[in-house]
Amino acid sequence: MSTQIAIRLEAPELAALDAEVAAGRAANRSEAVRRSIARLQREQRYRAEETLLLDLARRGEPLYPDLHPAPEGTHPELD
Repeated sequence: MSTQIAIRLEAPELAALDAEVAAGRAANRSEAVRRSIARLQREQRYRAEETLLLDLARRGEPLYPDLHPAPEGTHPELD
């Protein structure tokens, strides 16, 4: 389901949308806005992941535990 919204844009903002359309990076203004929102969503995910990684680092936990070698003596001896 989609929801229609109405917004007011200043001339430079509208020109930026139109430039995306003119350059072929978006089919129309609506698509340019949706692509910008998708970029915003990626940035939000990246910030959340960065916060998580920084928290793990502060606690001294490995970022990728499956890739870190096990401490000495924790593996059985191989024949």
